[in-house]
Formats: sequence, C-alpha cells, structure tokens
Amino acid sequence: MTWRRALLTVLYGTVLGTLILGVGGRVAMRVIAMATSGTTGFSFGGTMTVVFLGAAAGAVTGVILAVTRAGLARWPTAQTVIFWLVLVAITLRGLRPLDTLRVALFLPLVLLLAVLLQVATGKKQSGA
Repeated sequence: MTWRRALLTVLYGTVLGTLILGVGGRVAMRVIAMATSGTTGFSFGGTMTVVFLGAAAGAVTGVILAVTRAGLARWPTAQTVIFWLVLVAITLRGLRPLDTLRVALFLPLVLLLAVLLQVATGKKQSGA
C-alpha cells in the first residue's frame, strides 16, 4: 500500500464517517432519547459534536483499514477478518450502556461504513 492510497483511505473514512456515523448517529441518538425518556429536543452544539465524532471515528476506521491492508498484504482474508473484528470490538466497547437498542441502532451504521469504505477503496484504485 502506498502512502497516497493510505491517505485516500483515511479521507474516504472521514467523509463516510461524517455522513454515516455523524448524521446517522445523531438520528440514532434521537431514537434512543425518545424511546427511553421521551425527550424530543435537539441542540446545535450537541449535533455538531456527534457529527465531528462521526468524522473522527470514520478517520480511525480508515486508519484501521489501511494498517490491516499494509500489514497483511499477503493475506487478504486475514485483512478482512481482522478489520471487521477490530471494528466490532471497538463498537461494542464504545456503546455504553450496552443494550439491545444501542446495538441495533449503531452496529448497522458501523457495518455500513465499513462496507462502503472497503468498496470505495478496493482494488479498483490500486493504480491511484
């Protein structure tokens, strides 16, 4: 993996993280708030914090993908398995409290981010 390709992977992760984890995470948090306390309020600052954290988490996801691709270049299956295991472990560790509603809302967002990031940065860009 070249530095350029690694940087593009992190950049794609940041953009996808902003959209999927940031915006999608904000929607998921609203659903959780309504389901648990009936709260319906939004704050601009809170929304921007979630969107920023989604971007940061997307960037970290890009780093994880770039590192697994570079470190396990000879073993594509191992790349994928380790990438997914790390993402699921981090997600489950980060969900507090860990309950069915949070897992059902946030894990699909992380999985969608991972799939789209792998597709966007797949072998078709090897010449980039």
